[in-house]
Amino acid sequence: MIRIRTVGPSEMDTAKDLIRAVFPDAMVQVSDEDTVLIAEEDGKAVGFAHIIEFDDRIFLQGIGVDSSIRGQGVGTLLLEQVLYMFEDADRPIYLKVKVMNPVIDLYARYGFFLQKFGDAHVLVKKPNS
Repeated sequence: MIRIRTVGPSEMDTAKDLIRAVFPDAMVQVSDEDTVLIAEEDGKAVGFAHIIEFDDRIFLQGIGVDSSIRGQGVGTLLLEQVLYMFEDADRPIYLKVKVMNPVIDLYARYGFFLQKFGDAHVLVKKPNS
């Protein structure tokens, strides 16, 4: 059974290690003000969601799932938890993506749409959509 919880301040280094393991080529920058959710199975971290909040918008820095458990709904559970957390926030949620990323379809099912800002492609979910 998958359990999703918010990472406490004392666990932030462990969360960063998980993010680096899932996305080894990414520059991981997590501040103390960020929110990190961890998906656990039998006490082992198998996925994460990294969120940065601003006054007028929310950035979903990323959702990642350990390769050994991908395709089993963990990413969907994390996304649903993020959306639940911010359902009353009245701020858009942004997520930078690569256009060829197959996970775009998952986000589209939850109300995100693809928008281009200069050279960057971003998924956007408007408040209450």
